[in-house]
Amino acid sequence: MSSQPQSDDATTGDSVPSIFGTSKQDVRRGWIVHCATALGAVCGMLGIISVLDNAPKAALLWLIAAQVLDGLDGPVARAWNVQTSVPRIDGYILDLVIDYVTCAVVPVLFMYKFHMVPSHSSLAVGAFLLFSSALWFSRTDMMTDDHWFNGFPSVWNLAIPTMYLVQGSNATSLNRWINFAVLLILALSQLTNLKFVHPVQVRKFRVMTLAFFVAWLVAMFWVTLLLPGDVNLFARIALILPGLYQLGLMIWRTFFAAQTDGPSAKRVLVGS
Repeated sequence: MSSQPQSDDATTGDSVPSIFGTSKQDVRRGWIVHCATALGAVCGMLGIISVLDNAPKAALLWLIAAQVLDGLDGPVARAWNVQTSVPRIDGYILDLVIDYVTCAVVPVLFMYKFHMVPSHSSLAVGAFLLFSSALWFSRTDMMTDDHWFNGFPSVWNLAIPTMYLVQGSNATSLNRWINFAVLLILALSQLTNLKFVHPVQVRKFRVMTLAFFVAWLVAMFWVTLLLPGDVNLFARIALILPGLYQLGLMIWRTFFAAQTDGPSAKRVLVGS
């Protein structure tokens, strides 16, 4: 399918190339995609406000909205070739800025505010997660030649909400210590070469991976809507299973599989 569909009416202004060789329609499409990406910053701001207002349900919904935007803008940008239609905006840098806010800052603040780790360690854990995430986002080797992430790809916006929703708002002391251990392990893995799957770029198991990724977001949305009610066993399984799938893929790709997914890869963020 062509990434630049032609208008049925060849005489319309939208189909006439500009002096730079790009049609007005292409330019409009490029700006639509970049503006949609930039809306993630607004979702992040509203998520922060919700956290500060002690409204976990609203904060989680804004994180989910940001993830949906992040998951859609990359494929659409490639289909519409926005890199050439709006060259003054670097979509990669824009994604990088937005993702650090919505994938790291907001969920880490959520973790701190709603006491998801032992209280005496919450500030240190939050600081370490942001520190390690900043280093990961700066990695020149964040992706392998076959499109897998090197190190945990800072998807705290999935990990932290999942922990919160599975445990409920009244987490026990044991829950908090489990969270502490899991978050610390994930943060320490960010500068390793453990391989984590990109839900779109990796061709191996792509359909199944996308299905689990979408199911994860749907489960998060569904359980969030039920707050502050109790989470039943089925909901817990729906939240945990996609994470276990990701863990299984990480172990398989890191320790048992050779590179099989292409000769080269560029740095591409989680939802791109």
